[in-house]
Amino acid sequence: MDAARDLPLSLETVTVVARSQTRGRGRFDRIWVSPPQGGLYLTVRIPWESRPLAQAPLVSLGCALALGRLCRELGISQTTLKWPNDLLLSGRKAAGILAEMIHPQGRTTLLVGVGINVSLPESSLISVGQPTTSLAREAGCELDYETVLHRFLAIWSEVDHALESQGFANLVEEFRTYSDAPGRTFLLVGTGPALRIRVRKVLEDGSLEVESLSNGEIRHLHGGELLPDST
Repeated sequence: MDAARDLPLSLETVTVVARSQTRGRGRFDRIWVSPPQGGLYLTVRIPWESRPLAQAPLVSLGCALALGRLCRELGISQTTLKWPNDLLLSGRKAAGILAEMIHPQGRTTLLVGVGINVSLPESSLISVGQPTTSLAREAGCELDYETVLHRFLAIWSEVDHALESQGFANLVEEFRTYSDAPGRTFLLVGTGPALRIRVRKVLEDGSLEVESLSNGEIRHLHGGELLPDST
């Protein structure tokens, strides 16, 4: 993502790809473990002059949906999209998304970074410090990096075209098939004081409709992180 940010100004979409990272990071500046084998890391730099600014946050959801489609193509059935930016396979994290808006020379540009565990060895999975898995492990077969990269980008291009031309409302039903959040309770962090909530549904604008467990207030979430509710 740093390399994509520092590229010369371009009116074309540019993709920067790496097989390892020295300063990998996720949301809230968390470290993203990026070992020199088994991972695929890329950032797509998208000029945003001709698209509505309000649509930018939805690109991450479209990217997540593309990851879901890719996994189903690979025969991975236990595929979950953790709103708004994580891919879970059999309940374990396999990919994450980080989006940032920049303004080089006054030109609005969206950076979307994606980290995918394609075939991380068991030692790397254990070192992450949270339940983690890889596409190869869940698919039960070896995977070619170039094939995974090009197929993912092709699927994401299809999803993003539909998002740009039709909006997220036409994709939300498919996104809901990957979500197990409705009906579950979580601890919401990153938007102010931590709040216990129950998810009601994913809405047509990409937000989450949730209910506060303290006072029953219904609200729509456009950001934040959902942590397991251990109370």
